[in-house]
Amino acid sequence: MPPIALSRPATLLMTPTSPYARKCVIIALEKGITLPCNVEPPHAAGSRVGSLNPLVKVPTLLLEDGAAVYDSRVIVEYLELLQPEPPLVPHDPVAKIDALRWQAVGDGLADAMVLLFVEGTRPVERRDEAWQLRQTQKIHASLTLIDTAVRPGYFLVGSALTLADVAVLAGVGYVGLRGAELLAGSYPNLHAWLEWLHERPSVRDTAPPH
Repeated sequence: MPPIALSRPATLLMTPTSPYARKCVIIALEKGITLPCNVEPPHAAGSRVGSLNPLVKVPTLLLEDGAAVYDSRVIVEYLELLQPEPPLVPHDPVAKIDALRWQAVGDGLADAMVLLFVEGTRPVERRDEAWQLRQTQKIHASLTLIDTAVRPGYFLVGSALTLADVAVLAGVGYVGLRGAELLAGSYPNLHAWLEWLHERPSVRDTAPPH
């Protein structure tokens, strides 16, 4: 694998429902980075994802020089290097670890929802109920943690939007897309916080299709 040079993004290969892609797109929008997006499901005929990314996953960032960057956490760091202002990954070491910790929560929440959704597509007789329960417990534990931490008008780390907020809202948004019943009637602080964040064009314009 050749080393990466810092060049402009050419295309973000993604799917419109991917919370990981949404995280990258919001970061780019907040930084004013032009980031063309191309819908290319990894296993669809003609998709370039498999030839660029050995993990065959989206998002995959194709650069102008033909190199590729993956996964979403690495793409976020790449965008931060490309356009340092405004800083969405905090410079302060302690704040940075806090933001990365919240990214782990947001990404992990999305991971659990992906696994639960995929298991739910299997024939009923082949579903693993214990596995489904474990994923559901992870989702509720994450949502409970987030609900205790957020309030409208306040960001998770510091006084401005950071990766922490973006990753969490992307993960929660995916739960709303694939498992809305897991959010319904619960987590009042979280719902109010999301409504506040949706006033930002970058958040509102990247809402997953229903």
